[in-house]
Amino acid sequence: MLSQYQYIARNSAGQQVMGTLQAISRDEVLRTLAIQSLFPVKLNVTQKSSPQGKRIPAAALAAMYEQLADLLGSGIPLLKALEILSDQSNHPTIKSVLAELRHDVADGHSLSEGMRRRSHVFSDLAISLVEAGEEGGFLDDSLQRIVQFSERQEELRGRVQGALAYPAFLVLVGSLVVIGMMIFFVPQFAPLFDRMRSRGMLPWPTVMLLGVSDTLRHYGWMLLASMAVVGVVMAKGMRDSRWPHFRDQALLGLWLFGPITRSLCLARFCRVLGTLLKNAVPLLKALRIAKNAAGNRVLQEAIQHAAEHVSEGKSLSSPLARSGVFPTDVLEMITVGETSNRLETVLGELADKLERRTQRRIDACVKLLEPCLMLMMALVIGFLVVALLMPVFEGSENLA
Repeated sequence: MLSQYQYIARNSAGQQVMGTLQAISRDEVLRTLAIQSLFPVKLNVTQKSSPQGKRIPAAALAAMYEQLADLLGSGIPLLKALEILSDQSNHPTIKSVLAELRHDVADGHSLSEGMRRRSHVFSDLAISLVEAGEEGGFLDDSLQRIVQFSERQEELRGRVQGALAYPAFLVLVGSLVVIGMMIFFVPQFAPLFDRMRSRGMLPWPTVMLLGVSDTLRHYGWMLLASMAVVGVVMAKGMRDSRWPHFRDQALLGLWLFGPITRSLCLARFCRVLGTLLKNAVPLLKALRIAKNAAGNRVLQEAIQHAAEHVSEGKSLSSPLARSGVFPTDVLEMITVGETSNRLETVLGELADKLERRTQRRIDACVKLLEPCLMLMMALVIGFLVVALLMPVFEGSENLA
């Protein structure tokens, strides 16, 4: 944690000097003062700052990765590169995180270990790629690949958000209109339908509409309170250690979005594993690193189980097939790669294929979502209009 220290010291001439320093620990402050030939008399912590809970924009993180990759590619040692970036950064949270990473590296820890300690800042994919670069000796290339992944992810997020903006607006406005009509407009018709209701002649759509309207008018606050209670219970349930596995299992089983999630996670895994194998990292160690890049607990468990079988001298594709979470075409390509002794090349091709497939599926889902939402809103409003008009038409027929 980067903290701010206020010190009172004496210089070599015996004069008193006051000032503040930002550092990871008290020892680092003492080392800094010693370098400046200052003898500390008093040293107090005035402010502690932690990046925990503070969100760093993806663009700022991508810029940090790229700058670090450029510095390392220029031959600057990692420790010095982190110091340079920390001094130059204008983002307070990034500045603090870089200073902490530099302190960890100076203490003998790897960069990936320091990043894993700050998993609230760095994604599992970024940590896995950095660990892969450290294992294979291509850390600057790994950082550049993180930048590419980040740019693709931001581009994808921007496209999806842009495509969903109009449907979301329609749903919001349509929901407000329908709720407003149910609470204020529909009750105005209730006195007109009382005689037909007492005779049992009121059509069932109208009965249902009036019932929903009465429920919203009289018990709407209870519905809101119930939703709030459910939200609190779900929030507490998410803190359970079993929640990530349940969530990831549910994501893989979702209609339309499940295959997209699966393809995206497998593409990450194949990309990292292929990169590691191409840089002569042993398969077992590569599997241990690459499984974290998948970002899905169910897939990670399947890969871990497969790694245990590989350690016994068995092939990779067989235990992956028995897990039931890997698609057939993916397993076939992995089998071909093992048979031809070209697994690292096949994994790279497979990652490209899965990314293209994911992009096509996302585009199809986004294009399909807008007409589906519009159709849903049309059906709701259509039901409301028909339910109000049916008693009028039936009453007219009876009078005729």
